[in-house]
Amino acid sequence: MTAASSVAATPAGVAVPFPSLDWFRRLAERMNADRARHEHLGYVDCVAGFCVLDGAPDGGPFTVQVTFEEFAAVDVREASPADAGRADFTLEASLATWRRMIESIAAGGGRPALTQTLNHLSHAGTPIFVRSDDVLRADLYFRYNQSLQEFVNASASFATRFAR
Repeated sequence: MTAASSVAATPAGVAVPFPSLDWFRRLAERMNADRARHEHLGYVDCVAGFCVLDGAPDGGPFTVQVTFEEFAAVDVREASPADAGRADFTLEASLATWRRMIESIAAGGGRPALTQTLNHLSHAGTPIFVRSDDVLRADLYFRYNQSLQEFVNASASFATRFAR
């Protein structure tokens, strides 16, 4: 991760707010600490956007971009409108959808119910929509889906606090 994103601001043992940059940084820290698990799944080389459509304080979208290189998350940043083209794809969903998935991951000890996986929730384009301006870049989501699921599954290793 970049120097600006290498340390989560939320101390260990304290619930991490979702959505927040700290929450995604915590996932990146977990991924980077468990390299062997990710080596088993295979490399990931993409910039993934995670958008909570109603996650910003003003009720608008909150988007984080995570850059994956090989078996690590090397950069985590809040995306500005100017960053939109930087992501290979962006997963867009409401706070309620993200919350159900994260709560299912926690309840399953790191494994969500089959109906709460990224694959299931994005399969028909709803309630998670995969947005990309390029079909080849969008295909990276499907190529790396299991690794991305493991990335999000790491949320079971810490407490999450939802704003609403």
